[in-house]
Amino acid sequence: MVRLYEAKVMHARLWPKKNSFTHSVFCCAIDLVDWDKIGENTWLMGTGGRALYQFRDQDFLPKDIIFQPEGQSQAFGADNDSLASRVKSFCAAQGEVIPAHAQITLVAMPRAFGKSYNPVIFFLISWDGELQCGIAEVNNTFGERKAWFLGRDCKQQNSNGEAILKLRTPKKFYVSPFSGLDTEFEFTLKSPGESLCVGVDHFEGGQKTLISTWTGRAVPLTDGRLGWLTIKIPFLIFKVIALIHLHALNLWLIKRLSFRRKADDTDLQRNLRHPSPEISKQK
Repeated sequence: MVRLYEAKVMHARLWPKKNSFTHSVFCCAIDLVDWDKIGENTWLMGTGGRALYQFRDQDFLPKDIIFQPEGQSQAFGADNDSLASRVKSFCAAQGEVIPAHAQITLVAMPRAFGKSYNPVIFFLISWDGELQCGIAEVNNTFGERKAWFLGRDCKQQNSNGEAILKLRTPKKFYVSPFSGLDTEFEFTLKSPGESLCVGVDHFEGGQKTLISTWTGRAVPLTDGRLGWLTIKIPFLIFKVIALIHLHALNLWLIKRLSFRRKADDTDLQRNLRHPSPEISKQK
């Protein structure tokens, strides 16, 4: 199944100074077994060609050398592996063998007008009617990526009794000049259905300093709906990137938060792929 979601992204910074914003986006939840059905009934979305919105296999969890590896080894399969195979290879390296009948669902925004950028994507993996494990892959504006595995030990229930995966883990990845690297992410994943609800929070010194949520509702995947969303949320990916930089300027110039240069913390940037020249040339 391929679902389209009209969604909102919310960020609330709690410390050292409060700041929050919400903006509209749209995204999809794609069962990887149905990858070839993307755009089956639409002109505006597909996996290539001239579609305005595209999902390309190599935009997600691509294979590359790990920069400054530590802890559990990571693997992303062979060079020509499909996205589903890369997901299974990554999980296997973490000690979780994914059965052939498992349902692997990607939650991400599509390329828009040729531009690809997702601050974070999620893979939710279920079998035997139950959410079993997942992957969160965070991307920064330097083109770097880092993936985390959420295993069966992350299985919990939320306040509504719904199955979720929850993992609090060392970050060691440069995402924002206003957040430390020797800190923690907390991922909360729930399988998408008629609604979407995933989150990434940030902790420093045991204190929650940032709340981020991605919530939405399923809407019909039609050219009419995609056309309306194009008008309502024009230049989807360009908008996301522009807002990231505008909010950074606000934190620096208005909120007066201290600014951390990326190259100052190279030793704390671990297990990432596609390292920027700013840090790779130091090694």
